[in-house]
Amino acid sequence: MLVGLSGSGLAGCGNDSAPSDSGAAIPSSAPSGYPEPAETVTALLAALSADRWEEAAGLTVEGQMALMALAEGADLETVSDYLRFGEVGVGVNFWAGFVEVSDQFPVGSVENLTLITEQRYEAGGVSFADFGVVGSSSPEGRVFEITTAQGDDQLWRVDVIATFVDVLAFRLSETAEITRATRTEDAAVVAAELMRHVPSLEAVLVDPDLSPELRQGVDSALAAIQ
Repeated sequence: MLVGLSGSGLAGCGNDSAPSDSGAAIPSSAPSGYPEPAETVTALLAALSADRWEEAAGLTVEGQMALMALAEGADLETVSDYLRFGEVGVGVNFWAGFVEVSDQFPVGSVENLTLITEQRYEAGGVSFADFGVVGSSSPEGRVFEITTAQGDDQLWRVDVIATFVDVLAFRLSETAEITRATRTEDAAVVAAELMRHVPSLEAVLVDPDLSPELRQGVDSALAAIQ
C-alpha cells in the first residue's frame, strides 16, 4: 500500500476522453508479468526509471487502470470502453504522471533502488506480495511501497488498487454506489469488473497497522461494490 501521493488526485489517470485517444491497446513485446513477484517489481522500477510507460502499464493487473479512471471521474461509458477495447493508454498516462508528481517514488536508475521487504499473504483466494523499495538518495525512512498479485496464469503483476488504496478507497465507494444504481449495459460491465477486484481491497485489510480511517474507507468500498 503506497501512501503519500502529492496532491489529492490520481496522477495522470485520464478523464472522459475517448478510448481511441487514451485507452486503445498499445502493442508491446515486453512481458505482462513474471513468475516471481520481485521480478515484477524490479521490472516496474526499471520501466519507470527509464520512462518506459507502456511497459509499466503492461505490468499492472488487467482491468485496474480502467477502475482508476473511474475513481478519477471518468463516466461509465468511457470506463466500459476501456474494459472492452483496451486500457493500456490509461496506464501510460497514469505512470508518467505518477513519477512526475509523486513525493515518494525513489528517483534514479534502477541500480540505485533496493527491495528491502517482502511479505506474502492471501486474501479472497488470491496470493499477494508487498514490497518496500528505497533509493540510495531517498530521505531516511522514506519507503516506496507496492503490492503485487498473482493471476490465474501464475504470473505476478502490480496491483494498483491495493497499492494506491489510500487515494482510491472512498472514491471507489462513491463510484460503486452510482454504478449499482445505474441500469445500463455499461454500468453492468463496470460493476462486474469492480466485483472481480474485491480481493485487492480485502488484501488491504490484512495489514494490522491499517489506520481506522483507511479501514473504514475500504469497508465502505467493499459494501458499495458487493
